[in-house]
Amino acid sequence: MATDHAQLWAALNPRQQFYLKTIFEEDQGREAAQRAAGASGNYNRLPAAEWRTIDAYHEPAVPDLVGRTELQLRWRGAGHHDQGTGSTIKVLVSHDLITTDTRPTRFGLMHQVAMTKQGRALMRWVTKPRASRTKVPLKERAAEVLGQLYDASSSRKGYLDWARSPTIDKDLIPRGLARSRGTYQGFEITKEGIAHLAEHHAAYAAVYPKLNLPDPSGGVGWPEEADRLLDALRGECWSLAHASERAEKRAQEERARADTEFKEEFHRQEGQLALAMYREVSDLKRAHAKTLADTFDGYRAKMRIVLAERLPQYTAATLAAVTVVVEGGDPVAAIRAQTAAAVTTLPAYTPTGVAAVDVEGERLYAECQRKRPRRATTSRKGKAKAAAGLHTEAVPTPARGTALEQPWALAVHLHRALRNGYLYRLLNAPPEEEQPRRRRPAGLLEAPALRLLVALVATENPRRAHHARTEVERYGQATEEELAALPRGLFSYEVKQATRSSKAPGVLVDRGLAEYTNLARFDAYGHYGDNWPLLHVTQAGRDHLAEHREAYAEFLPAVRLPAPSVPAAVS
Repeated sequence: MATDHAQLWAALNPRQQFYLKTIFEEDQGREAAQRAAGASGNYNRLPAAEWRTIDAYHEPAVPDLVGRTELQLRWRGAGHHDQGTGSTIKVLVSHDLITTDTRPTRFGLMHQVAMTKQGRALMRWVTKPRASRTKVPLKERAAEVLGQLYDASSSRKGYLDWARSPTIDKDLIPRGLARSRGTYQGFEITKEGIAHLAEHHAAYAAVYPKLNLPDPSGGVGWPEEADRLLDALRGECWSLAHASERAEKRAQEERARADTEFKEEFHRQEGQLALAMYREVSDLKRAHAKTLADTFDGYRAKMRIVLAERLPQYTAATLAAVTVVVEGGDPVAAIRAQTAAAVTTLPAYTPTGVAAVDVEGERLYAECQRKRPRRATTSRKGKAKAAAGLHTEAVPTPARGTALEQPWALAVHLHRALRNGYLYRLLNAPPEEEQPRRRRPAGLLEAPALRLLVALVATENPRRAHHARTEVERYGQATEEELAALPRGLFSYEVKQATRSSKAPGVLVDRGLAEYTNLARFDAYGHYGDNWPLLHVTQAGRDHLAEHREAYAEFLPAVRLPAPSVPAAVS
């Protein structure tokens, strides 16, 4: 029975949602670290069940001895680390979203958590938009590079000055969408590439909404002016917040200098005239420090006033832009309308229908609408705790613990979704294909086996060198009749180059689509021992590819099929 993710997510309160989100982010961070280590050759042989297990909290709580875990630091920064942590985790366990375990330490037990498959599926539903079923010819990276080639065509150079690109060589050049300018001379887009980008631009926007691909047809989507206005607002608020923070610190430093006293004991050996000089210089320094402290305080107060005006405008501008994207309209005009005057009341939040945006956006908007916003509190040890559930790392320090904290967190969240037209493309993507999805016919090969079959068929091209015959002539003794009867195919190392799957050759042989021929009898010098296998396609393999060509083109578009053979004309 399919899980209703919306109902399951709604069953959790904001605190439980925040705990699950932090555990999921830690889990995904470890998974990304494993992939990066594997890519660099530093493989971790530990089972996934071990490196996915995350330390949560220690019992008894002795932070001075065992420290705090990464999860505790995040919970503590969001004001959620208290006596209710254990009960919150039990609720997540009861919904089969996480599992728990313990490990002994010198001072007690460390409680550990790990995401379940259902927990990861729920968080992926929450944090990612639904996948589009629209089919496109190119993968995401190939489409991105094609857009870069088009942008480079209108630049000063007119081409992309990359020394090499496997993506262009394997995906774009064979399709005629790009061409090389020569060895290490860069690449440029072709007329066919421009036409392809214009034809499939809407489909790529639906499938890859994070890619801001250029539209050669001149269509206007999300305007760049909207990004510039929002970025300017965010930059101004950020600079005001941190400049006022630096001004406060400098004022404290200068005031401490102004409060220092002149110590005459350091000048006992000096005469009265010299002592008077040092005393007057000290008085001037203290007066100057006091003047600097007053100047810093004055500008800090002014910057806080401007920040209190501009930050609500930034929040209102992002809310208005989201509304325009959902309902249709001009985002630039909506943003400028919110920055024309002081904002006293935030506009209403318009749900987008995208869980990745609405789940956090609606919660932060509710925090902004509270009559008494949650503010930072100070414990007896003097450590501040930020308002509940906010991304504290994104909140400027002077706004933390004030009424500006919630509007800032909401604006940053919505701006992240709006930037570069991501939300616009997500909501304005063309409708999916109306025709029902075809079922994949039985008997089709998987991509690795199909890739090997295509490579075997390609060896039979008469314009291609007969590699098997060349090798036999080099190392063996064969008559002309035997050489003429040698089949075209691939040796073992060539099979590995065509497909990295170790099972693909066996799949083709078992189904009779390919077969092995042992050429060891032609090896006069014993280079290959008793086995010199050559894998080559059979007539059944050729017929299979010709029969299912359309099905493979639909269901495995990433595999480039050879051109269909043209029957010879009857004279």
